[in-house]
Amino acid sequence: MTFDVLEDVSFTDRWFVTNGVQAVGPVGFELLRRGVIEGRIPGGSFVRHESWKVWRRLEDLEPLSASGRLAQVQELADISASAEERASSPFHEIPAPPSTEELRAVRDTDAPPVSVHPPPVDPVGVLQNANDIDEALLLTLSTVVTAAAAHVGFAHRVRLDLGATVTSCAQGPNAELLLGERLAPDDPSLLAAQAGHTVMGEPVPGEAGRYIAGRVSRSIAAPRGVAMVPLMLHGRLAAMFEVGRRWRPFRAREVARVEDVVEALAARAVVMGWFD
Repeated sequence: MTFDVLEDVSFTDRWFVTNGVQAVGPVGFELLRRGVIEGRIPGGSFVRHESWKVWRRLEDLEPLSASGRLAQVQELADISASAEERASSPFHEIPAPPSTEELRAVRDTDAPPVSVHPPPVDPVGVLQNANDIDEALLLTLSTVVTAAAAHVGFAHRVRLDLGATVTSCAQGPNAELLLGERLAPDDPSLLAAQAGHTVMGEPVPGEAGRYIAGRVSRSIAAPRGVAMVPLMLHGRLAAMFEVGRRWRPFRAREVARVEDVVEALAARAVVMGWFD
């Protein structure tokens, strides 16, 4: 299914929409609603206001009144705007990850009875809509979540100006609460990323997976699957993408799809000079 071009964009009502395969925006919210009704925008698509660094399901916003939607826009805009201040502050504590014992207590009793087959994605096509690295990270994150059939995702960007790796954008329930958070320098998942290694959490994750699960569990309770893929440019870590979901660990082929998406971002970043 393809998105038709939508027009008549209001400066104060600018939204972006993606299903992880294609991306459109900026457009007005009523045009998004009309696109869903007319079948031009697939159900399950994600949207964000231009002031956000986080994606929300379109179906979660559609039932809101105009005032309710405005309140949601303001809340997430404030959180997104404060992320830079939070990242720049040396005074914020990072919650400890769950212990191995806590992770062992998680059981797959609520796993769905059938397998989910993620749709094919087109990261090259999606990234054509990115004008800068911030938009590229947001679009890549949505495509990564779609490619892995994940419920939540984070993009952590290496900030040389801050001497830290910072959560730059997020997708999933309450995921915006991690925006602007620095990863601890000795975080095993960060150390793995710096070495260029992908991490795929086992049924009971090891040290790197435990730290990823700690972040994911602040968005969804008791995640069964976690994974991380680094974005390497010229042999150095530029960013890292993490995904998580409520049921069963990720399979190798699902994580490989995420690696393909991240590799597409790496190629686009080099051409555009986004990390120069």
